[in-house]
Amino acid sequence: MDTKKRFIARNLTILKTIGKGTYGNVYLCENQITTHLCIVKDIELNLRIQDHMQDIANEAKILSSLNHPNIIRFYDCYYTDNHVMINMEYASNGNLAEYMYQRYPKLIKEEEILFYFSQILLGVNYIHNLNIIHRDLKAENILLMGKYGVLVKIGDFGISKMLVSAKKTSTVIGTPYYLAPELCEGKPYDTKSDVWALGCLLYEMCTHKRAFESETLVGLVKAITTGSVHPIDLSVYTRGMQDLIDTMLSILPDKRPKIKDLMGRRTILPIIYSVFLDAGDDELLFKKASKDFLTNL
Repeated sequence: MDTKKRFIARNLTILKTIGKGTYGNVYLCENQITTHLCIVKDIELNLRIQDHMQDIANEAKILSSLNHPNIIRFYDCYYTDNHVMINMEYASNGNLAEYMYQRYPKLIKEEEILFYFSQILLGVNYIHNLNIIHRDLKAENILLMGKYGVLVKIGDFGISKMLVSAKKTSTVIGTPYYLAPELCEGKPYDTKSDVWALGCLLYEMCTHKRAFESETLVGLVKAITTGSVHPIDLSVYTRGMQDLIDTMLSILPDKRPKIKDLMGRRTILPIIYSVFLDAGDDELLFKKASKDFLTNL
């Protein structure tokens, strides 16, 4: 069965291709019954590679278990003709990388950064409480929704991993620029690796530059494991923002704060509650999450 017929069989119409990868494509689709837009990952299963099938099953399992306003919703998963189709929520305003580098290339105001970042913390705190490490937190995986793109959703859980009995894992995986030092050195890691990635992301939001860069992988690993980054512009941002970045980019995992610790920082808590605009259908859930955010300090 060809691609079009497989989608029609699921009452889906392909509107356009929005991404291509090693194992398949990502499509923007319309549900023929509800007329709602959705994203479908159409992945060709390599039956000879057991890990590939396990990765797909892992993403579907994780997505189906999540229910939070700052996490992309999972709708369904279909297996047909050696393909798996993962149907999920469509982020109508693109991702944070597109926003920073294409739509709004100027430096973002601190209040706006913290407004976005607070929502990211809410989502990551939720998955960490479920013993899930995202392992690929980056600007491209931070999706924007709502009338003004103010509702943040974390997506792409394809390489997430459940923690078993709070044990540390050791598989090196993720986007190189955001890898924590312990991953670069092949050491066991836990949820603190996500905190490091968030430190890299916050730095990037303040500078529109990656915290660690190099023309070679060896050079990148060296830069990450030394942990030295140029300071942000303190004529634009407060010292508290620099301190927040510094603590998240601590070389030693034990020195990095947990997400709950970050949620309690005075630089963050006023923003998510006071700068709220319009989050569309998720408004009530978002307000409830914001309230929970404040009561958990």
